[in-house]
Amino acid sequence: MASAPELIDRRSDLDAVRALAMLLGIALHGALAYVGGFWIVNDQQQAPLLGLIVAGVHGFRMPMFFLLSGFFSAMLWSRRGPAGLASHRARRVLLPLVLSCVTILPIMHGVSRWAMSAQNATAESASKEPPKNLWEAAAAGDLDAIRRFAATMDKLDGPDPKLGVTALAWAAITDKPEAVELLIELGADANATNWDGNTPLHAACFLGRESIARKLLDAGANAELKGREGARPADVMNRDEATTRSIATTLRIPFDFERISAGRERIRAMLGEPSTPANEQQPPAAGPGEPRSADGSTWISLLRSETLLAHLWFLWFLCFYNVGFVAVASFCRFMGGVRVPAWLFGLPTSLVWVVPITMVAQYFMHDRGTSPGFGPDTSAGLIPAPHVLAYYGIFFGFGGLLYVARGQQARVGRLWWVALASALVLLPLALAFAYNPRQASAWVANDAARGILSNLLEVLYAWLATFGMIGLCERVLARPRAWVRYLAESSYWLYLTHLPLVIALQAALRGWEASAPVKFVVVVVVTTGVLLGVYHLAVRRTAVGRLLNGPGAPKA
Repeated sequence: MASAPELIDRRSDLDAVRALAMLLGIALHGALAYVGGFWIVNDQQQAPLLGLIVAGVHGFRMPMFFLLSGFFSAMLWSRRGPAGLASHRARRVLLPLVLSCVTILPIMHGVSRWAMSAQNATAESASKEPPKNLWEAAAAGDLDAIRRFAATMDKLDGPDPKLGVTALAWAAITDKPEAVELLIELGADANATNWDGNTPLHAACFLGRESIARKLLDAGANAELKGREGARPADVMNRDEATTRSIATTLRIPFDFERISAGRERIRAMLGEPSTPANEQQPPAAGPGEPRSADGSTWISLLRSETLLAHLWFLWFLCFYNVGFVAVASFCRFMGGVRVPAWLFGLPTSLVWVVPITMVAQYFMHDRGTSPGFGPDTSAGLIPAPHVLAYYGIFFGFGGLLYVARGQQARVGRLWWVALASALVLLPLALAFAYNPRQASAWVANDAARGILSNLLEVLYAWLATFGMIGLCERVLARPRAWVRYLAESSYWLYLTHLPLVIALQAALRGWEASAPVKFVVVVVVTTGVLLGVYHLAVRRTAVGRLLNGPGAPKA
Protein backbone atom coordinates (compact mmCIF):
# COMPACT_ATOMS: atom_id res chain seq x y z
CA MET A 1 0.00 0.00 0.00
CA ALA A 2 1.28 3.43 -0.79
CA SER A 3 2.81 5.51 1.93
CA ALA A 4 0.68 8.49 2.82
CA PRO A 5 3.72 10.76 3.43
CA GLU A 6 4.81 10.15 -0.15
CA LEU A 7 1.46 11.05 -1.65
CA ILE A 8 0.59 14.53 -2.81
CA ASP A 9 -2.33 16.22 -1.04
CA ARG A 10 -2.46 13.72 1.76
CA ARG A 11 -5.94 12.49 2.77
CA SER A 12 -6.48 12.03 6.49
CA ASP A 13 -9.54 9.85 5.96
CA LEU A 14 -7.57 7.31 3.93
CA ASP A 15 -4.83 7.37 6.56
CA ALA A 16 -7.53 6.37 9.05
CA VAL A 17 -8.76 3.54 6.80
CA ARG A 18 -5.24 2.17 6.50
CA ALA A 19 -4.68 2.30 10.27
CA LEU A 20 -8.10 0.71 10.87
CA ALA A 21 -7.33 -2.24 8.57
CA MET A 22 -4.03 -2.96 10.31
CA LEU A 23 -5.28 -2.50 13.88
CA LEU A 24 -8.31 -4.70 13.23
CA GLY A 25 -5.87 -7.41 12.15
CA ILE A 26 -4.24 -7.32 15.58
CA ALA A 27 -7.65 -7.56 17.24
CA LEU A 28 -8.68 -10.44 14.98
CA HIS A 29 -5.57 -12.51 15.75
CA GLY A 30 -5.82 -11.60 19.42
CA ALA A 31 -9.31 -13.08 19.58
CA LEU A 32 -8.57 -16.39 17.84
CA ALA A 33 -7.42 -18.14 21.02
CA TYR A 34 -10.86 -17.58 22.57
CA VAL A 35 -13.27 -18.65 19.82
CA GLY A 36 -12.58 -22.41 19.60
CA GLY A 37 -11.14 -22.30 16.09
CA PHE A 38 -7.99 -23.79 14.57
CA TRP A 39 -5.35 -21.58 16.13
CA ILE A 40 -1.93 -22.06 17.71
CA VAL A 41 -3.25 -21.42 21.22
CA ASN A 42 -6.65 -22.64 22.36
CA ASP A 43 -7.60 -21.20 25.72
CA GLN A 44 -9.90 -23.01 28.12
CA GLN A 45 -11.97 -19.84 28.37
CA GLN A 46 -14.13 -19.23 25.30
CA ALA A 47 -16.48 -16.41 24.27
CA PRO A 48 -18.96 -16.86 21.39
CA LEU A 49 -19.31 -13.08 21.04
CA LEU A 50 -15.64 -12.85 20.12
CA GLY A 51 -16.32 -15.39 17.38
CA LEU A 52 -18.92 -13.02 15.95
CA ILE A 53 -16.38 -10.20 16.02
CA VAL A 54 -13.73 -12.37 14.33
CA ALA A 55 -16.13 -13.35 11.53
CA GLY A 56 -17.35 -9.79 11.09
CA VAL A 57 -13.85 -8.34 10.86
CA HIS A 58 -12.55 -11.13 8.61
CA GLY A 59 -15.45 -10.57 6.22
CA PHE A 60 -14.41 -7.05 5.18
CA ARG A 61 -11.00 -6.04 6.58
CA MET A 62 -8.71 -7.25 3.79
CA PRO A 63 -11.19 -6.42 0.99
CA MET A 64 -11.20 -2.85 2.34
CA PHE A 65 -7.39 -2.86 2.52
CA PHE A 66 -6.97 -4.03 -1.07
CA LEU A 67 -9.52 -1.52 -2.38
CA LEU A 68 -7.47 1.24 -0.76
CA SER A 69 -4.24 -0.27 -2.15
CA GLY A 70 -5.65 -0.24 -5.68
CA PHE A 71 -6.62 3.41 -5.28
CA PHE A 72 -3.10 4.34 -4.12
CA SER A 73 -1.48 2.31 -6.91
CA ALA A 74 -3.45 4.26 -9.50
CA MET A 75 -2.50 7.49 -7.75
CA LEU A 76 1.20 6.61 -7.87
CA TRP A 77 0.92 5.58 -11.50
CA SER A 78 -0.62 8.92 -12.42
CA ARG A 79 2.09 10.87 -10.53
CA ARG A 80 5.19 8.80 -11.28
CA GLY A 81 4.44 6.48 -14.17
CA PRO A 82 5.19 2.74 -14.37
CA ALA A 83 8.85 3.00 -13.36
CA GLY A 84 8.01 5.11 -10.33
CA LEU A 85 5.24 2.74 -9.25
CA ALA A 86 7.47 -0.32 -9.65
CA SER A 87 10.31 1.34 -7.71
CA HIS A 88 8.00 2.39 -4.90
CA ARG A 89 6.45 -1.05 -4.54
CA ALA A 90 9.83 -2.76 -4.59
CA ARG A 91 11.04 -0.51 -1.73
CA ARG A 92 7.88 -0.36 0.32
CA VAL A 93 6.32 -3.81 -0.25
CA LEU A 94 8.77 -6.38 -1.61
CA LEU A 95 11.79 -5.35 0.50
CA PRO A 96 9.84 -5.31 3.82
CA LEU A 97 8.40 -8.71 2.88
CA VAL A 98 11.85 -10.20 2.27
CA LEU A 99 13.30 -8.69 5.45
CA SER A 100 10.29 -9.83 7.50
CA CYS A 101 10.63 -13.38 6.16
CA VAL A 102 14.15 -13.64 7.60
CA THR A 103 13.42 -11.82 10.88
CA ILE A 104 9.80 -11.75 12.01
CA LEU A 105 8.64 -15.10 10.62
CA PRO A 106 11.43 -17.19 12.23
CA ILE A 107 10.62 -15.53 15.56
CA MET A 108 6.91 -16.20 15.07
CA HIS A 109 7.48 -19.87 14.23
CA GLY A 110 9.76 -20.27 17.24
CA VAL A 111 7.17 -18.68 19.53
CA SER A 112 4.47 -20.86 17.97
CA ARG A 113 6.44 -24.05 18.64
CA TRP A 114 6.99 -22.96 22.24
CA ALA A 115 3.29 -22.13 22.68
CA MET A 116 2.15 -25.46 21.23
CA SER A 117 4.64 -27.45 23.29
CA ALA A 118 3.53 -25.64 26.44
CA GLN A 119 -0.10 -26.33 25.58
CA ASN A 120 0.64 -30.00 24.86
CA ALA A 121 2.59 -30.30 28.13
CA THR A 122 -0.39 -28.91 30.00
CA ALA A 123 -2.70 -31.36 28.23
CA GLU A 124 -0.34 -34.27 28.92
CA SER A 125 -0.16 -33.32 32.58
CA ALA A 126 -3.93 -33.14 32.73
CA SER A 127 -4.21 -36.54 31.00
CA LYS A 128 -2.21 -38.16 33.81
CA GLU A 129 -4.84 -37.09 36.29
CA PRO A 130 -7.83 -39.40 36.86
CA PRO A 131 -10.64 -38.67 34.36
CA LYS A 132 -13.23 -36.29 35.81
CA ASN A 133 -16.10 -37.38 33.56
CA LEU A 134 -17.16 -39.86 30.90
CA TRP A 135 -15.76 -37.82 28.00
CA GLU A 136 -12.29 -37.63 29.53
CA ALA A 137 -12.44 -41.35 30.31
CA ALA A 138 -13.38 -42.16 26.70
CA ALA A 139 -10.61 -39.94 25.32
CA ALA A 140 -8.08 -41.59 27.64
CA GLY A 141 -9.35 -45.10 26.91
CA ASP A 142 -9.78 -45.72 30.65
CA LEU A 143 -12.21 -48.65 30.62
CA ASP A 144 -12.71 -48.81 34.39
CA ALA A 145 -13.52 -45.09 34.52
CA ILE A 146 -15.93 -45.49 31.60
CA ARG A 147 -17.83 -48.19 33.47
CA ARG A 148 -17.85 -46.09 36.64
CA PHE A 149 -19.21 -42.94 35.01
CA ALA A 150 -21.64 -44.85 32.77
CA ALA A 151 -23.22 -46.45 35.85
CA THR A 152 -24.28 -43.00 37.05
CA MET A 153 -25.70 -41.74 33.74
CA ASP A 154 -29.01 -42.41 32.04
CA LYS A 155 -27.64 -41.66 28.56
CA LEU A 156 -24.13 -41.94 27.20
CA ASP A 157 -24.70 -39.85 24.09
CA GLY A 158 -24.66 -36.28 25.41
CA PRO A 159 -21.91 -33.98 24.09
CA ASP A 160 -19.31 -32.70 26.50
CA PRO A 161 -19.96 -29.14 27.76
CA LYS A 162 -16.68 -27.68 26.44
CA LEU A 163 -16.32 -28.84 22.84
CA GLY A 164 -19.69 -30.49 22.22
CA VAL A 165 -18.23 -33.93 21.35
CA THR A 166 -19.82 -37.22 22.44
CA ALA A 167 -17.90 -39.83 24.43
CA LEU A 168 -18.01 -42.27 21.52
CA ALA A 169 -16.63 -39.63 19.16
CA TRP A 170 -13.84 -38.83 21.63
CA ALA A 171 -12.84 -42.51 21.68
CA ALA A 172 -12.77 -42.47 17.86
CA ILE A 173 -10.75 -39.26 17.74
CA THR A 174 -8.10 -40.53 20.15
CA ASP A 175 -7.99 -43.99 18.54
CA LYS A 176 -9.23 -46.05 21.47
CA PRO A 177 -10.97 -49.09 19.88
CA GLU A 178 -11.48 -50.89 23.22
CA ALA A 179 -13.26 -47.83 24.57
CA VAL A 180 -15.45 -47.74 21.44
CA GLU A 181 -16.40 -51.39 21.97
CA LEU A 182 -17.22 -50.83 25.63
CA LEU A 183 -19.30 -47.71 25.03
CA ILE A 184 -21.33 -49.48 22.35
CA GLU A 185 -21.77 -52.47 24.67
CA LEU A 186 -23.04 -50.10 27.40
CA GLY A 187 -25.61 -48.60 25.04
CA ALA A 188 -23.95 -45.65 23.31
CA ASP A 189 -25.62 -44.74 20.02
CA ALA A 190 -23.27 -45.06 17.04
CA ASN A 191 -25.23 -42.28 15.28
CA ALA A 192 -25.28 -39.76 18.14
CA THR A 193 -24.14 -36.36 16.90
CA ASN A 194 -21.67 -33.77 18.13
CA TRP A 195 -22.47 -30.05 18.20
CA ASP A 196 -21.67 -29.80 14.48
CA GLY A 197 -23.98 -32.66 13.52
CA ASN A 198 -21.10 -35.05 12.82
CA THR A 199 -21.14 -38.61 14.14
CA PRO A 200 -18.39 -40.85 15.56
CA LEU A 201 -18.09 -42.34 12.07
CA HIS A 202 -17.22 -38.88 10.72
CA ALA A 203 -14.35 -38.73 13.22
CA ALA A 204 -13.12 -42.23 12.39
CA CYS A 205 -13.21 -41.54 8.64
CA PHE A 206 -11.55 -38.14 8.92
CA LEU A 207 -8.61 -39.53 10.90
CA GLY A 208 -8.38 -42.84 9.02
CA ARG A 209 -9.31 -45.02 12.03
CA GLU A 210 -10.09 -48.17 10.05
CA SER A 211 -10.72 -50.59 12.95
CA ILE A 212 -12.95 -48.09 14.74
CA ALA A 213 -14.91 -47.35 11.56
CA ARG A 214 -15.57 -51.09 11.17
CA LYS A 215 -16.78 -51.39 14.79
CA LEU A 216 -19.09 -48.41 14.34
CA LEU A 217 -20.54 -49.78 11.11
CA ASP A 218 -21.12 -53.16 12.76
CA ALA A 219 -22.97 -51.27 15.54
CA GLY A 220 -25.32 -49.66 13.03
CA ALA A 221 -23.54 -46.40 12.15
CA ASN A 222 -25.24 -44.76 9.16
CA ALA A 223 -22.64 -43.84 6.52
CA GLU A 224 -25.12 -41.53 4.76
CA LEU A 225 -25.77 -39.19 7.69
CA LYS A 226 -24.65 -35.62 7.02
CA GLY A 227 -23.31 -33.10 9.50
CA ARG A 228 -24.42 -29.49 9.59
CA GLU A 229 -22.01 -28.62 6.80
CA GLY A 230 -23.69 -31.25 4.61
CA ALA A 231 -20.80 -33.74 4.50
CA ARG A 232 -21.14 -37.52 4.83
CA PRO A 233 -18.42 -39.52 6.62
CA ALA A 234 -16.97 -40.42 3.22
CA ASP A 235 -16.83 -36.74 2.26
CA VAL A 236 -14.66 -35.71 5.21
CA MET A 237 -11.95 -38.07 3.99
CA ASN A 238 -11.31 -35.58 1.16
CA ARG A 239 -9.96 -32.94 3.53
CA ASP A 240 -6.43 -31.91 2.60
CA GLU A 241 -3.28 -32.18 4.68
CA ALA A 242 -3.34 -28.58 5.93
CA THR A 243 -6.92 -28.85 7.19
CA THR A 244 -6.28 -32.25 8.78
CA ARG A 245 -3.13 -31.00 10.48
CA SER A 246 -4.95 -27.94 11.86
CA ILE A 247 -7.75 -29.99 13.37
CA ALA A 248 -5.37 -32.61 14.79
CA THR A 249 -3.28 -29.85 16.38
CA THR A 250 -6.37 -28.27 17.88
CA LEU A 251 -7.47 -31.62 19.33
CA ARG A 252 -3.90 -32.26 20.51
CA ILE A 253 -3.61 -35.68 18.91
CA PRO A 254 -0.59 -37.16 17.04
CA PHE A 255 -0.48 -36.28 13.35
CA ASP A 256 0.78 -38.65 10.64
CA PHE A 257 -0.83 -37.78 7.31
CA GLU A 258 0.64 -40.78 5.50
CA ARG A 259 -0.96 -43.12 8.05
CA ILE A 260 -4.23 -41.17 7.96
CA SER A 261 -4.34 -41.28 4.14
CA ALA A 262 -3.71 -45.04 4.10
CA GLY A 263 -6.47 -45.56 6.67
CA ARG A 264 -8.85 -43.42 4.64
CA GLU A 265 -8.25 -45.52 1.55
CA ARG A 266 -9.06 -48.72 3.45
CA ILE A 267 -12.24 -47.14 4.83
CA ARG A 268 -13.24 -46.06 1.31
CA ALA A 269 -12.98 -49.67 0.20
CA MET A 270 -15.00 -50.70 3.25
CA LEU A 271 -17.74 -48.20 2.37
CA GLY A 272 -17.71 -49.03 -1.33
CA GLU A 273 -16.52 -45.52 -2.18
CA PRO A 274 -14.24 -44.89 -5.18
CA SER A 275 -10.56 -44.71 -4.33
CA THR A 276 -8.82 -41.35 -4.56
CA PRO A 277 -6.96 -41.12 -7.88
CA ALA A 278 -3.19 -41.23 -7.41
CA ASN A 279 -2.73 -37.81 -9.02
CA GLU A 280 -5.11 -36.26 -6.48
CA GLN A 281 -3.57 -37.78 -3.39
CA GLN A 282 -1.48 -35.35 -1.42
CA PRO A 283 1.94 -36.67 -0.49
CA PRO A 284 3.04 -36.20 3.09
CA ALA A 285 5.25 -33.18 3.64
CA ALA A 286 8.91 -34.15 3.66
CA GLY A 287 10.81 -33.40 6.82
CA PRO A 288 14.22 -31.74 7.05
CA GLY A 289 16.76 -33.66 5.01
CA GLU A 290 14.21 -36.03 3.49
CA PRO A 291 14.42 -36.54 -0.28
CA ARG A 292 11.94 -34.76 -2.50
CA SER A 293 9.97 -36.63 -5.11
CA ALA A 294 11.18 -36.57 -8.69
CA ASP A 295 8.06 -34.79 -9.92
CA GLY A 296 8.57 -31.95 -7.45
CA SER A 297 5.27 -32.57 -5.68
CA THR A 298 6.80 -31.91 -2.27
CA TRP A 299 8.14 -28.56 -3.45
CA ILE A 300 4.72 -27.63 -4.83
CA SER A 301 3.14 -28.61 -1.52
CA LEU A 302 5.72 -26.48 0.30
CA LEU A 303 5.19 -23.47 -1.95
CA ARG A 304 1.44 -23.69 -1.33
CA SER A 305 1.83 -24.15 2.43
CA GLU A 306 -0.64 -22.07 4.39
CA THR A 307 2.04 -21.24 6.98
CA LEU A 308 4.84 -20.19 4.64
CA LEU A 309 4.13 -16.44 4.64
CA ALA A 310 1.73 -16.44 7.60
CA HIS A 311 0.23 -12.95 8.13
CA LEU A 312 2.57 -11.39 5.53
CA TRP A 313 0.72 -12.93 2.59
CA PHE A 314 -0.95 -9.60 1.81
CA LEU A 315 2.42 -8.10 0.78
CA TRP A 316 2.97 -10.97 -1.65
CA PHE A 317 -0.50 -10.45 -3.11
CA LEU A 318 0.31 -6.74 -3.56
CA CYS A 319 3.33 -7.71 -5.65
CA PHE A 320 1.10 -9.73 -7.98
CA TYR A 321 -1.50 -6.99 -8.24
CA ASN A 322 0.97 -4.21 -8.98
CA VAL A 323 2.68 -6.23 -11.70
CA GLY A 324 -0.78 -6.81 -13.18
CA PHE A 325 -1.68 -3.15 -12.74
CA VAL A 326 1.43 -1.98 -14.62
CA ALA A 327 0.71 -4.42 -17.45
CA VAL A 328 -2.95 -3.43 -17.81
CA ALA A 329 -2.34 0.30 -17.41
CA SER A 330 0.49 0.24 -19.95
CA PHE A 331 -1.72 -1.59 -22.44
CA CYS A 332 -4.55 0.89 -21.91
CA ARG A 333 -2.16 3.82 -22.40
CA PHE A 334 -0.85 2.19 -25.59
CA MET A 335 -4.44 1.88 -26.83
CA GLY A 336 -5.05 5.58 -26.27
CA GLY A 337 -6.41 5.52 -22.72
CA VAL A 338 -9.64 4.37 -21.14
CA ARG A 339 -12.53 6.52 -19.97
CA VAL A 340 -14.36 5.14 -16.92
CA PRO A 341 -17.79 6.63 -16.10
CA ALA A 342 -17.75 8.13 -12.60
CA TRP A 343 -21.38 7.17 -11.96
CA LEU A 344 -20.44 3.47 -11.90
CA PHE A 345 -18.66 3.91 -8.55
CA GLY A 346 -21.33 5.39 -6.30
CA LEU A 347 -23.75 3.69 -3.96
CA PRO A 348 -25.92 1.79 -4.70
CA THR A 349 -25.01 1.71 -8.42
CA SER A 350 -21.64 0.05 -7.94
CA LEU A 351 -23.23 -2.91 -6.15
CA VAL A 352 -25.12 -3.82 -9.31
CA TRP A 353 -21.93 -4.81 -11.12
CA VAL A 354 -19.30 -5.55 -8.45
CA VAL A 355 -21.45 -8.01 -6.47
CA PRO A 356 -22.07 -10.48 -9.34
CA ILE A 357 -18.38 -10.38 -10.32
CA THR A 358 -17.27 -11.01 -6.74
CA MET A 359 -19.75 -13.85 -6.36
CA VAL A 360 -17.89 -15.78 -9.06
CA ALA A 361 -14.69 -15.79 -6.97
CA GLN A 362 -16.63 -16.34 -3.74
CA TYR A 363 -18.23 -19.46 -5.23
CA PHE A 364 -14.89 -21.31 -4.94
CA MET A 365 -14.40 -20.49 -1.26
CA HIS A 366 -14.80 -23.17 1.43
CA ASP A 367 -14.38 -26.06 -1.03
CA ARG A 368 -17.19 -24.63 -3.17
CA GLY A 369 -19.43 -24.37 -0.17
CA THR A 370 -18.99 -27.94 1.05
CA SER A 371 -17.10 -26.86 4.19
CA PRO A 372 -18.38 -24.39 6.76
CA GLY A 373 -16.82 -20.96 6.58
CA PHE A 374 -17.49 -17.27 6.24
CA GLY A 375 -15.63 -14.74 4.16
CA PRO A 376 -12.64 -15.39 1.90
CA ASP A 377 -10.30 -18.35 2.25
CA THR A 378 -6.69 -17.82 3.27
CA SER A 379 -3.74 -18.40 0.96
CA ALA A 380 -0.34 -17.77 2.53
CA GLY A 381 1.90 -19.74 0.17
CA LEU A 382 4.20 -18.50 -2.58
CA ILE A 383 1.74 -20.04 -5.04
CA PRO A 384 -1.54 -18.29 -4.16
CA ALA A 385 -4.86 -20.06 -4.52
CA PRO A 386 -6.27 -18.68 -7.80
CA HIS A 387 -9.75 -18.01 -6.43
CA VAL A 388 -8.36 -16.09 -3.44
CA LEU A 389 -6.04 -14.06 -5.67
CA ALA A 390 -8.98 -13.28 -7.97
CA TYR A 391 -11.27 -12.36 -5.07
CA TYR A 392 -9.01 -9.73 -3.55
CA GLY A 393 -7.99 -8.62 -7.04
CA ILE A 394 -11.56 -7.50 -7.67
CA PHE A 395 -11.36 -5.08 -4.73
CA PHE A 396 -7.89 -3.91 -5.79
CA GLY A 397 -9.16 -3.33 -9.32
CA PHE A 398 -12.19 -1.42 -8.05
CA GLY A 399 -9.90 0.90 -6.09
CA GLY A 400 -7.75 1.55 -9.14
CA LEU A 401 -10.75 2.25 -11.36
CA LEU A 402 -12.23 4.50 -8.68
CA TYR A 403 -9.16 6.73 -8.91
CA VAL A 404 -9.26 6.71 -12.72
CA ALA A 405 -12.96 7.64 -12.73
CA ARG A 406 -13.09 10.18 -9.91
CA GLY A 407 -9.56 11.30 -9.19
CA GLN A 408 -7.65 11.78 -5.97
CA GLN A 409 -10.56 13.29 -4.07
CA ALA A 410 -12.89 10.39 -4.90
CA ARG A 411 -15.47 9.50 -2.26
CA VAL A 412 -17.49 6.29 -1.98
CA GLY A 413 -19.37 6.84 1.26
CA ARG A 414 -22.20 9.24 0.52
CA LEU A 415 -24.63 6.67 1.95
CA TRP A 416 -22.11 5.20 4.37
CA TRP A 417 -24.59 4.97 7.23
CA VAL A 418 -27.03 2.95 5.09
CA ALA A 419 -24.22 0.63 3.98
CA LEU A 420 -22.92 0.12 7.50
CA ALA A 421 -26.36 -0.50 9.00
CA SER A 422 -27.20 -2.94 6.20
CA ALA A 423 -23.94 -4.82 6.77
CA LEU A 424 -24.68 -5.18 10.49
CA VAL A 425 -28.13 -6.58 9.69
CA LEU A 426 -26.78 -8.99 7.07
CA LEU A 427 -23.93 -10.37 9.21
CA PRO A 428 -25.92 -12.70 11.53
CA LEU A 429 -28.01 -13.91 8.61
CA ALA A 430 -24.92 -14.63 6.50
CA LEU A 431 -23.30 -16.47 9.43
CA ALA A 432 -26.41 -18.62 9.87
CA PHE A 433 -26.19 -19.71 6.23
CA ALA A 434 -22.45 -20.34 6.59
CA TYR A 435 -22.42 -22.29 9.86
CA ASN A 436 -25.94 -23.60 10.44
CA PRO A 437 -27.10 -25.40 7.28
CA ARG A 438 -29.99 -27.04 9.11
CA GLN A 439 -31.49 -23.67 9.95
CA ALA A 440 -30.69 -22.38 6.47
CA SER A 441 -32.41 -25.45 4.98
CA ALA A 442 -35.51 -24.61 6.96
CA TRP A 443 -35.50 -21.15 5.36
CA VAL A 444 -34.52 -22.21 1.82
CA ALA A 445 -35.10 -25.88 0.97
CA ASN A 446 -33.46 -25.95 -2.47
CA ASP A 447 -29.70 -26.66 -2.19
CA ALA A 448 -28.71 -24.61 -5.24
CA ALA A 449 -30.81 -21.62 -4.22
CA ARG A 450 -29.45 -21.80 -0.67
CA GLY A 451 -25.87 -21.84 -1.96
CA ILE A 452 -26.46 -18.82 -4.19
CA LEU A 453 -28.12 -16.90 -1.38
CA SER A 454 -25.30 -17.71 1.03
CA ASN A 455 -22.78 -16.53 -1.56
CA LEU A 456 -24.75 -13.32 -2.13
CA LEU A 457 -24.97 -12.55 1.58
CA GLU A 458 -21.22 -12.95 2.12
CA VAL A 459 -20.36 -10.76 -0.86
CA LEU A 460 -22.91 -8.09 0.01
CA TYR A 461 -21.59 -7.96 3.54
CA ALA A 462 -18.00 -7.53 2.32
CA TRP A 463 -18.86 -4.65 0.00
CA LEU A 464 -21.35 -2.90 2.29
CA ALA A 465 -19.03 -3.06 5.30
CA THR A 466 -16.14 -1.82 3.14
CA PHE A 467 -18.12 1.12 1.77
CA GLY A 468 -19.56 1.83 5.20
CA MET A 469 -16.21 1.95 7.02
CA ILE A 470 -14.50 4.01 4.31
CA GLY A 471 -17.48 6.37 4.24
CA LEU A 472 -17.45 6.71 8.02
CA CYS A 473 -13.78 7.76 7.89
CA GLU A 474 -14.56 10.17 5.04
CA ARG A 475 -17.30 11.72 7.14
CA VAL A 476 -15.63 12.11 10.53
CA LEU A 477 -11.89 12.13 9.78
CA ALA A 478 -11.61 14.21 6.61
CA ARG A 479 -9.79 17.01 8.46
CA PRO A 480 -6.08 16.28 9.08
CA ARG A 481 -5.32 15.12 12.62
CA ALA A 482 -1.87 14.48 14.01
CA TRP A 483 -2.91 11.34 15.91
CA VAL A 484 -4.46 9.80 12.78
CA ARG A 485 -1.28 10.40 10.83
CA TYR A 486 0.81 8.91 13.65
CA LEU A 487 -1.35 5.78 13.82
CA ALA A 488 -1.29 5.44 10.03
CA GLU A 489 2.50 5.60 9.98
CA SER A 490 2.93 3.21 12.88
CA SER A 491 0.26 0.73 11.75
CA TYR A 492 2.52 -0.88 9.13
CA TRP A 493 5.14 -1.67 11.81
CA LEU A 494 2.47 -2.79 14.27
CA TYR A 495 0.96 -5.29 11.88
CA LEU A 496 4.23 -6.71 10.57
CA THR A 497 5.56 -7.43 14.09
CA HIS A 498 2.47 -8.15 16.17
CA LEU A 499 1.94 -11.89 15.73
CA PRO A 500 4.86 -13.28 17.81
CA LEU A 501 3.84 -11.11 20.76
CA VAL A 502 0.14 -11.98 20.38
CA ILE A 503 0.87 -15.73 20.40
CA ALA A 504 3.27 -15.42 23.35
CA LEU A 505 0.71 -13.49 25.40
CA GLN A 506 -2.09 -15.93 24.55
CA ALA A 507 0.09 -18.83 25.67
CA ALA A 508 1.22 -17.03 28.84
CA LEU A 509 -2.38 -16.23 29.84
CA ARG A 510 -3.76 -19.76 29.34
CA GLY A 511 -3.54 -20.58 33.04
CA TRP A 512 -5.14 -17.31 34.16
CA GLU A 513 -8.68 -17.79 35.42
CA ALA A 514 -9.99 -14.52 33.94
CA SER A 515 -12.79 -14.55 31.36
CA ALA A 516 -12.05 -14.75 27.64
CA PRO A 517 -13.05 -11.10 26.92
CA VAL A 518 -10.70 -9.88 29.64
CA LYS A 519 -7.81 -11.95 28.26
CA PHE A 520 -8.58 -10.71 24.76
CA VAL A 521 -8.43 -7.08 25.86
CA VAL A 522 -5.16 -7.67 27.72
CA VAL A 523 -3.57 -9.35 24.66
CA VAL A 524 -4.61 -6.56 22.27
CA VAL A 525 -3.82 -3.64 24.57
CA VAL A 526 -0.43 -4.99 25.70
CA THR A 527 0.59 -5.96 22.16
CA THR A 528 -0.39 -2.58 20.71
CA GLY A 529 1.10 -0.62 23.60
CA VAL A 530 4.44 -2.44 23.60
CA LEU A 531 4.90 -2.26 19.85
CA LEU A 532 3.85 1.41 19.74
CA GLY A 533 6.47 2.13 22.40
CA VAL A 534 9.13 0.27 20.42
CA TYR A 535 8.09 2.12 17.26
CA HIS A 536 8.25 5.53 18.91
CA LEU A 537 11.54 4.99 20.71
CA ALA A 538 13.50 2.73 18.40
CA VAL A 539 11.93 2.62 14.92
CA ARG A 540 10.20 5.85 13.89
CA ARG A 541 13.31 7.97 13.35
CA THR A 542 15.52 5.18 12.03
CA ALA A 543 16.23 3.61 8.66
CA VAL A 544 13.50 1.03 9.40
CA GLY A 545 10.99 3.83 9.92
CA ARG A 546 11.99 5.44 6.63
CA LEU A 547 11.75 2.07 4.89
CA LEU A 548 8.20 1.55 6.15
CA ASN A 549 6.95 5.15 5.86
CA GLY A 550 9.04 6.64 3.10
CA PRO A 551 11.44 9.58 2.97
CA GLY A 552 8.90 11.82 4.71
CA ALA A 553 9.30 9.87 7.96
CA PRO A 554 10.92 11.79 10.85
CA LYS A 555 14.70 11.53 11.05
CA ALA A 556 16.79 11.28 14.19
